[in-house]
Amino acid sequence: MGGRVESRGVEKSEGPPETSMTTSAPLSFSDPSPWHLVNTDWDETQSDTFVLTGDRCGTPGAAMQGMHYAVHPALCCVDCAFEFEIRLNPHSDTGVVFRARDASHFYLLHFPNCGQQSRAQHFWVALSRMDDSGYLRRMRMSLVNGVPSTRKDIWLHVRAHVEGPRVTVKVGDYGHVAFEDATYRGPGHVGVYAWRDAALRGLRVATPRQLDPIWEQGPVQRVNWTIPAPMEERVWQQPIDVRRFHDGEMVMQANLQKVITAGSDAVAFPYLMRSSDRGRSWSPPKEIDFMGDGNSWSPPRLHLTPNERLLLVTPGRDHKKVFESTDRGNTWSDAGTTNLHIGPPRDQPVQDLSPAGFLNLRDGSILAIMLSSALIEASQTNHTVWTWGSVHCQAFAARSEDDGRTWSEPVNVDASFLDADGNVVTGNMDLTEGSAFETADGRVVMLIRPVYSPWMWQTWSDDGGRSWSPCVRGPFPGYAAPNMVRTVSGAVLIAHRMPGLCVHCSRDDGRTWDEGTTIDSSVWAMGSMVEVEPDVVLYIYWDSDYSLMRSQRIRVTPSEIEPG
Repeated sequence: MGGRVESRGVEKSEGPPETSMTTSAPLSFSDPSPWHLVNTDWDETQSDTFVLTGDRCGTPGAAMQGMHYAVHPALCCVDCAFEFEIRLNPHSDTGVVFRARDASHFYLLHFPNCGQQSRAQHFWVALSRMDDSGYLRRMRMSLVNGVPSTRKDIWLHVRAHVEGPRVTVKVGDYGHVAFEDATYRGPGHVGVYAWRDAALRGLRVATPRQLDPIWEQGPVQRVNWTIPAPMEERVWQQPIDVRRFHDGEMVMQANLQKVITAGSDAVAFPYLMRSSDRGRSWSPPKEIDFMGDGNSWSPPRLHLTPNERLLLVTPGRDHKKVFESTDRGNTWSDAGTTNLHIGPPRDQPVQDLSPAGFLNLRDGSILAIMLSSALIEASQTNHTVWTWGSVHCQAFAARSEDDGRTWSEPVNVDASFLDADGNVVTGNMDLTEGSAFETADGRVVMLIRPVYSPWMWQTWSDDGGRSWSPCVRGPFPGYAAPNMVRTVSGAVLIAHRMPGLCVHCSRDDGRTWDEGTTIDSSVWAMGSMVEVEPDVVLYIYWDSDYSLMRSQRIRVTPSEIEPG
């Protein structure tokens, strides 16, 4: 197996060459000179283990929430070799920093993990680069075979070798990966990184030539986020939908939890906010009082139709009610009903709206993006989602051609086919929450969150969602991805979980994508995106700490995304 259960010490295995290199003793915070801390909150009482402190593993910090770095004050070099052990928990990340000139310029070799990835038994290694944008730009991330991901009691042995632009990594007994990037060629300091409750211990660094320190204390990581709805009381704000009218005014529907919990029975109250300055400021939250409280995980959904009818669709498996506002959410009609919940199978379970909700198409139609979980047999009730293959789900789309008044039967987005015996083979059972956009030539592209697949799933429709192609493996891993938008220039952005809050950009209608950019931690990666200026996207999302929502403006340039 690639790891060991609570073993101490460091295994000897094939890895970076050590000849003519000076190897440090295991590094710790007990070293004589104080470390350069970024976001602080490290537990400095551990002898040779780097781990964060606090109930939620460190304070949020000024820049990316809860992402903490500690840079050694004396170890400065160009090339080096690392040896250490890591322990990952779901929704955690740790790794080593190298060639760090200051808090805004360094490489990060890290081992990102999230709950979905961990229980699906995928292990990933990433090389990222921090720059003065305040973003952590991913150079490359690779799925590494032969390494376990689900056990919290396993320490994994890692050896890494940095020489010129090349980084080679060995994890455990069987995991190997190599990366290359030549952006930062000069010397810099080494250090450690952690997010949440991952741990790194026994860190040794070897270098052929140790250089004089060059660390600049002045530069700090850029802060790109704001708080759109400050509140003194302790609440959990959960932005659901942001909708923009033709004149630029925007309305946002958000849940507010007053008793904070992530349990399945969590109660939240729906609120509306509005902005007339492209999302730079928002009115105070106003409760949608006729709705009362509801479940956090089945919120009302706000949608602006092609004819600018503002609709509020309430959840429910046995029915869905629709309210309409003709004054942009100030007042609402009496409840109407919709047939949106109806679709095969007509008995339980029925389709539910995906977090992405609805997609307006250029022909005036609307797609409802849906999912339907399969029931687990009674004999399998002792299995949780952590038992690989125990949970099944399918994805669907329904179409409205009358501005959202009535809907077609939901269609499985993974095309059915006949096997050799003429039996119908229905769609993939690993499909959950879909997000979609329409290309320049009218094709609908959908990326779908998996249950167990290492990568997202992808499918296409050439007839406005009436039928779909067979699902294929998508371009990258991603979970909780309701945030997707296509800009006026044709750039497509999608934000998702893993690693951290990651944004991918495509400039050719989804044929190719960049490597991804981490813009924050946001363990939930839930929220809403809307274009507020040409190629400037407003993204409002849940934070990592069960607290206040965050907002960022993202500008698309010809080469990369930048803070807007």
